[in-house]
Amino acid sequence: MDISSTRNQSIDYAPCRYGGSRLWFRGPRRSLRSPYVACLGGCGVYGRFVERPWTQQVETHVGSTAVNLGVENSGIDAYLNDPGALATAANARVVVIQLTGSHNTSNRYYSTHPRRNDRFLKASPSLISLYPEMDFTEVHFTRHLLTRLHAICPDRFDMVTREAQSAWQARMRTLVSQMNGDVFLLWFAREALPDQPNVDASDDLFLERALVDGLVPHVRRMIEVLPSVWRAADEFLDVPPLEMSRAAHLPGPKAHKDVADAVAQAIIPAL
Repeated sequence: MDISSTRNQSIDYAPCRYGGSRLWFRGPRRSLRSPYVACLGGCGVYGRFVERPWTQQVETHVGSTAVNLGVENSGIDAYLNDPGALATAANARVVVIQLTGSHNTSNRYYSTHPRRNDRFLKASPSLISLYPEMDFTEVHFTRHLLTRLHAICPDRFDMVTREAQSAWQARMRTLVSQMNGDVFLLWFAREALPDQPNVDASDDLFLERALVDGLVPHVRRMIEVLPSVWRAADEFLDVPPLEMSRAAHLPGPKAHKDVADAVAQAIIPAL
């Protein structure tokens, strides 16, 4: 059972699975009777430390079931490597895909765990040749890997950045092509989608507007939500003390309300 199925002291995440998937999703489990909305992505979909994530609020707004298929710390590969999750998303009337960092995508330089995409598995011969001075045996997570590579040589790191971006965009196109319903992309973050790839941001490494613009012609619409409040002070009241630092980086209830309103308004015409 991965981290998405664990529970804190105040919120029951009711972990569940769909369609024989090996991934655990946030419940309560929803009926897959059509029409329904499938919501894919990472922490911004799952809703850790939020009693009613935006997926549940969207149900109220649009009158159709919204299935939370968010997987914390994952990337696109988690869905493409899981037939059950892929089928659940593919059969939805509407699919909302939260944009997540391209660094958690396997590529010709390194491979990640098929479900926990933030976990680094191994470096390819190409990466070992590019960084002969790097000891990869000490690395277990993609962010740690990339931080080390950038510190060693920013110039060579540009090649890793471009490869991760290329793999991510190709994988996103594959994911979108598997969907039968209307697909909406969602940018849900503190700041606007950058014009240049981030290499040290807290979440969405390597994403940039030009990279995402290449996907827009293949979907119905891009939804961008920049909440006015990411997490207010009073929203920490239900967070366990040992989880305060982690919660500070995750959107709170007010942010989830903002994204619920925006997503509902965008997808209603497609239902």
